[in-house]
Order: sequence, then structure tokens, then C-alpha cells
Amino acid sequence: MSNPPYGEQPSDYPDGQPGGQGYPGQPGGQGYPDGQGYPGQPSSKYGTDPYAPGTYGGPMAEPKKFSLLKTFTLVSLAIYVLSSLPGLFVSGDDAQQEMINAIEQQGMSQQEAADAADMFAGVFTAFIWVTLLIGVALYLLVFFGLKKNKNWARVLGIVFAIIGIVFTLLGLIGVDLVTLALSLVHVAVAIYWLVLAFSTEVKTYLKQFTR
Repeated sequence: MSNPPYGEQPSDYPDGQPGGQGYPGQPGGQGYPDGQGYPGQPSSKYGTDPYAPGTYGGPMAEPKKFSLLKTFTLVSLAIYVLSSLPGLFVSGDDAQQEMINAIEQQGMSQQEAADAADMFAGVFTAFIWVTLLIGVALYLLVFFGLKKNKNWARVLGIVFAIIGIVFTLLGLIGVDLVTLALSLVHVAVAIYWLVLAFSTEVKTYLKQFTR
């Protein structure tokens, strides 16, 4: 066996240098694919799945039923206002005369009956206006509460919807066809609103904002 030239030492590595084919993980080594070092070493973080809302603890996206819930709150408000308008114009000649005749039967003179009828019509109109404004305020309270993703707005709306359905159905006796049609549409919208409000998607969506 011949000795190496002066200044050279025998190589202990295959191919004569570190990182050759016999030692994976060294710079330029070819022992493992892609030069990723030893088995078990974490692979590159690139190429992983992107972050998606509603997964890995992220916020849940607004469901379609919640969007419909807000829309039908305004639809119900519009129907409520329309159904209240006929009550603001009941002081027609026929209604006024019927009221005067009813008051005269109580022993009052015609002039006293007319004055009493005018006063009653004014009080009734004021009551309708006050009731209408309170109802509109409550509708807007629920709507803007829902826009802020408040669960109390959903609960408050449920209570008002149930009460509204009961009183609307009780008031259908003896009404004209226009009022009857508006009332039935109002009840149908209120029932659909309740279906949306009780849906699992809406409850789950609002629950994340109460933590």
C-alpha cells in the first residue's frame, strides 16, 4: 500500500469529503430527498392550508338566516306601520255620526254628543300615534341590537313577536278586508321571523359574541 503524498491525509469519508453520498444531512448531501436532514425533522411550513374563518378557533361567518332575520325585522316594521294607518283616519263622517248617535242614547244633547265625539276621536287618534311610535321604537331597538350581534335583541324580538301575533289575531274580529289582509301578512312574517330566530345557526352565531 503506497503512502499519500506529503501534506495529504487519508479520507475517512466516502467520496473523499464530508457531505458526500454516504452521509445524509450534510451540506450538499444526497442521502435524503430534498436535503431535509434526518428523519423526524419538521418539514417546511410553506404549502400548508390557509386560515379559514370558523376553523381553528376563528370567528363563525354570519349565516344567511341571520341576515334574513335582520331583513324581516324591517319588513315586519313596514307592515306594522301600514296596518296602523287606518286607525289614524277613523274620524270620517259615518264613524263620527255613529259615535254621536251612541252618545245621544246616553241622554246627552246633540251638541254635547258632538263635542264628546270630537274629544273621543282626538284621544283615540293620539293613542294610536303613541302606540305606533312606541312600536316603531321597539322594532328599531331589536334591529340595531341584531346589527351589533346582540343575543338579547333576538330574545326581545321573540317576546315581541309572540305578543304581537296574539294581539293581532284577537283584533281580527270585525275588521275590513284591507286591515284583515295586512294583519294576516303581519302574522305570517312574525311566524317566519320566529323560525329564523330559533334556528340553530342564528343561536350559534350570536353565542360567540356573548363569551
